[in-house]
Amino acid sequence: MQLHQSFRLKASRGAGRSGCGKSPRVVVCCSAPGLHEGTAAAAPAAGADRRRTLLLLGSGALLAGGAAGSAVAEEAVPAAAPAPPAAASRAAGGLFRDPVDKFSLQVPPGWAFGEGRISGGSGYSGATGARRTLAWFPDDPSIKDVNLTVVITNVSVEFTKLGSFGNVDTFAGNLVNSLDRSYLLRKPAWGPPNKDPVQVARLVAAKDTGGCYNVEYTVQMVPGGVQRHLLSALTLGSNGLYNRLYTVTGQCPEADLAKYRPVLEAMIKSFEVSEAPRA
Repeated sequence: MQLHQSFRLKASRGAGRSGCGKSPRVVVCCSAPGLHEGTAAAAPAAGADRRRTLLLLGSGALLAGGAAGSAVAEEAVPAAAPAPPAAASRAAGGLFRDPVDKFSLQVPPGWAFGEGRISGGSGYSGATGARRTLAWFPDDPSIKDVNLTVVITNVSVEFTKLGSFGNVDTFAGNLVNSLDRSYLLRKPAWGPPNKDPVQVARLVAAKDTGGCYNVEYTVQMVPGGVQRHLLSALTLGSNGLYNRLYTVTGQCPEADLAKYRPVLEAMIKSFEVSEAPRA
């Protein structure tokens, strides 16, 4: 994906709403920040928070990005677009409204926010352009590997339904297979040993809830890595000019799943796109 384009949005009334909570369950330069309703003005975060934001923006987007996620297996720090550093801010939580890509999300109190861009290819057929990435994470340095990312990808005009990407089982299988390198652990005993840790991904569940694909999976670097549990939801919408694929991914260490799953699921279910994809 090498489309580099900036544009100004026009006011437009949407044809309908979509989102991951409504069912039973590009490079785009963002000049207008998301709006947190009912919160105090955000203060700039420290440099350490900005670095942390860059890391999780990269990892969250790549883990949610199909075949592009294979880069995580080779790179400790995923490559990001040559864009300005991601802006991080402290927010008190509340309803986040994004005026650029026309979505909203309920954010828990005490979670910080950051935004960046991820360039390069996408594992989704029909998806083009660099991906705008927004991330939220607990504003506590002692809490590691807990975050939620929203990755927004431009899609071709003919992609107006998730079925355009295949059914949910095919989609989920392709996503997890693109992240899994466990075959490297099955080499013959007489073969050369693995010099680096091997990424292992496992599909837990996949479900089509009508307008939203839900994919649950785990990722771990073997040996020694922390197993991460990921909850992803994908839906289509429009920003008023172009159709968008929205990938919402919450993740936490497997050991902390019972604690953070309710929080991450509530955030994902609150995600709503104000405009349906345009045919």
